[in-house]
Amino acid sequence: MTQSALRHKAYERFKERLFAEILKPGQFVSQRELSEIVKVPIGPLREALKRLEAEALVRLIPQRGIQITELNVTMLNESFGLRRILELAAARHFAAEAPMPVIREIEALTERVMKRVRANPNRENLDEALRVDWMLHDLIIDRMGNKTLADVHRVNFDKIRLARQHRRFTPERVSPALEEHMAVISAFRARDQEAAAVALDRHLTIAHHRAVGLAP
Repeated sequence: MTQSALRHKAYERFKERLFAEILKPGQFVSQRELSEIVKVPIGPLREALKRLEAEALVRLIPQRGIQITELNVTMLNESFGLRRILELAAARHFAAEAPMPVIREIEALTERVMKRVRANPNRENLDEALRVDWMLHDLIIDRMGNKTLADVHRVNFDKIRLARQHRRFTPERVSPALEEHMAVISAFRARDQEAAAVALDRHLTIAHHRAVGLAP
């Protein structure tokens, strides 16, 4: 395997371990320990760490090692501020331009997972609901057709995912969240750009408040 491929593997495995909660926000690790965790040699790991530091997922601290990024209110406020700029523009574009079959498909998928959660709010169905939640946000960004914008969205969303891991998608929250999505999708179907942005802004405001502990 080439150095470039190993570097990419180290980057991806770091994020897998982070979102699997094997690595914890605020945790310190040495390069050797992290190399063992991600199972990639130290050389390509060092290269991957440069990218992870640029994305603010780690801090490289002399004499102390590698610190996994810590969640804090400032970081989350900034992440949600950026998220609003990107996603509200994407929602307006999606309402105007997305093919109706694509809108109907995400609508049907959202309705199906809502029914499953209401019938049986087990962990598997809740996790599926979360995947469908993320899918809508990724979809509207991807339909913009702008790779740079999509890359910024992905990097920013990683920080929000970290916050979500510590405030789980609960049965009490999942149905309202998906209903908020349905309001956005209804505006998409009506080709109402402003209504789509307003509905999505409402959804993001609630998600932001939950992330910083201002809402259950």
